Amino acid sequence: MNHQVLLIVNPMAGRQKIKNELIYVVDALTKAGFETVIYTTQSKEKTIRLFKEKDSEFERVICCGGDGTFNEILSATMEWKKKPLLGYIPAGTTNDFASGLKLPTDIKAAIQNIIDGDSRTLDAGVFNDHYFSYVASFGAFTETSYSTPQNYKNALGHLAYILEGIKEIPAFTSYPIHIEADGQIYEDSYIFGAVSNAKSVGGILKMSDDIVDLNDGLFEVMMIRMPRTLMDLSTIVASLNSSKYDPSMFVFFQTCRLEIVSDQELVWSLDGERMNGGHHAHIVCVKDAFRLSTV
Repeated sequence: MNHQVLLIVNPMAGRQKIKNELIYVVDALTKAGFETVIYTTQSKEKTIRLFKEKDSEFERVICCGGDGTFNEILSATMEWKKKPLLGYIPAGTTNDFASGLKLPTDIKAAIQNIIDGDSRTLDAGVFNDHYFSYVASFGAFTETSYSTPQNYKNALGHLAYILEGIKEIPAFTSYPIHIEADGQIYEDSYIFGAVSNAKSVGGILKMSDDIVDLNDGLFEVMMIRMPRTLMDLSTIVASLNSSKYDPSMFVFFQTCRLEIVSDQELVWSLDGERMNGGHHAHIVCVKDAFRLSTV
């Protein structure tokens, strides 16, 4: 008996390579005994409405797009009464989340991995009342993920993010922040903050495999202090380049929940998508939040 799978495709993701491979994906699923229902992304609101209508109808849901598209699907299926097994064909530009899981970026290899591979449970985050799969961030470099023009990302790929990030350096804004986590208080002026469950954030911030466990119920929190001298700025740049983060300018800790309060409203990025966070953010790690087909 055939099993139904819901395939959500973002036709504009990355270099639009899915357009040439979609038939292969459907054919592979058909040969594996799946009846495939396909929808293309139209808008976030329409995606939310679609998933409400399809609540628990599918045992598998496959995303073909970037990390932002996967975020939409994760957020929607987290509301289902019966959670599906998720599959991710990373067809975006940077695909930080997929990269951390070592998911194949070749579309043909990715769909075969979904069909034949294993699955594992992963943590997710809740930012106020919004889900994220791998990162919530604010400040320097954050806007790069959602402001870089699509045609620029398509033409230059990962280099586009780096170039856009460099453009932000002369315009660093500091944010006086109050953070509470596990009974500890952190107060300072920061130019960047990331609450993540990933080994790479925006292709700029990278953490070693020894530090990050994607299913331990903990976030990795990284904050960058405001540079006040050229030496401070040099330390930040050198740390980002080497992925060895100098504690004089970087604050790092792990926690399952935290509160962040700012005197000014913060604009956040959840999995690369813009989110107005206001003055207060309550962020919680949900252990074993979802199942994903993995290598």
